[in-house]
Amino acid sequence: MPAPLRLNKKELVELIEATEEGGGDAGELKTLLAQVDGDTPPKPRPAREFLINDEPTTEERLEYEAGYLFPVGVTGDILNQLVEFDRSHNLKELKTMCVEAGLSPNGHKKLLAAKLIAYQGRQS
Repeated sequence: MPAPLRLNKKELVELIEATEEGGGDAGELKTLLAQVDGDTPPKPRPAREFLINDEPTTEERLEYEAGYLFPVGVTGDILNQLVEFDRSHNLKELKTMCVEAGLSPNGHKKLLAAKLIAYQGRQS
């Protein structure tokens, strides 16, 4: 599916003219033009789908962002470990721990904690 195209009224008129000059049918575009209410910009759409619906839970967000690190996904036990890491360490400490373990220090606290927990699980 092509990405949505956003035009103001002037740009839509120019598109209609260009379409007709090229011998094309601009009927649908003219219908859209009739629906345009002045030059008011369209309402902005949310950047992410979950902003429209309920916000994801911490567990859902971590499953999406770090679930690949764990063979069974982010379970309740792993989530508890992540929360404990988050409480026990600040961001700088977690980044340092990741670097020392040879892991990427990029990400938020819970993501860094997830990397460290997965790494420790592989070491055991």
